[in-house]
Amino acid sequence: MSTHRKAVVQRIPGFLSSLVARFASNIFWLGRYLERAENLARILDINETYARDDTGGPNWSRVLELYSDRKRYEETHGTPTAQGVLSFYVLDRDNQASIISCTRAARENARSVRHLISTEMWTHINIFHARVTEISKKNVTTSNISRIAKDVVAGCQSFEGIAEGTFLRGEPSCFYQLGKYLERADQTTRILDMGYDRLAPSGDNVVAWVHWNVLLRSVSGYHAYRSRHPGASSPHNIASFLLYDDEFPRAVALCVSRLTSNLRALERRHGTRRGKSLEVSRRELEFLIETGPGKALTANSLHKYLDRLQTSLSNVSGEVGDRFFVGG
Repeated sequence: MSTHRKAVVQRIPGFLSSLVARFASNIFWLGRYLERAENLARILDINETYARDDTGGPNWSRVLELYSDRKRYEETHGTPTAQGVLSFYVLDRDNQASIISCTRAARENARSVRHLISTEMWTHINIFHARVTEISKKNVTTSNISRIAKDVVAGCQSFEGIAEGTFLRGEPSCFYQLGKYLERADQTTRILDMGYDRLAPSGDNVVAWVHWNVLLRSVSGYHAYRSRHPGASSPHNIASFLLYDDEFPRAVALCVSRLTSNLRALERRHGTRRGKSLEVSRRELEFLIETGPGKALTANSLHKYLDRLQTSLSNVSGEVGDRFFVGG
């Protein structure tokens, strides 16, 4: 047997019986990068809508602050402008969080596990990547960003649909789901952060209500929300829905539940505990969901709670990496 072949079939003692750690990492990050690109597109679309309606002028610094990128942006681009921030997050190859960088990274991770994913998944991600790279700087404008964002969302969702219908259920699928739901939960908290300061003290603030409905539509949650609240609506109810609903696919609570189910699926396959540190982090995240502020939300309490959720999700992600990917 060749040295290369020996490396490929090497097992990770005690847990992964059929995946090399680096392949598990590739699949995990494939799910994360596509989810990140999709949600970044959603956030840019939301902010462009808010900017149009903001009588105080457009605030594109808000997106930079959501991702803690303001200092890095200003070092190379200066004062935040609509055109500058849009280019930074859509086309900047030096920005690892841009849509084009996330798409490229997803494709490279897919290439590394070409033997583990379906032909249809590989074909689509190539087509999608080519379409994103065709976006030119002159196309990335405030008047055009909504169309670009919707195209990116559709491309990512098409990949997800193909994966759902063609991806063999097993260890690779578990890691793909772990990456997807960790990223989705984190990004939903960031989308909620777009509206936290528009959380009116009562439901009678019409502007706040309109902005929260824009936010709800941006996550494709309008009809799902209306099935829960067919009558009167409020920013507080929308925020609670996106945090705690256990049936809406982008709600934080459902994402956390799916994280747990995929970790348990890996555990059942190998009869091995998932690791003390990972389990502690997972339980802390679940506890945070269970003991959150509920409907008693204020702008300040929501913002602080979202920060805590983001920190907890980051801790779980780090523990997943330490448990499964180190040494791959």
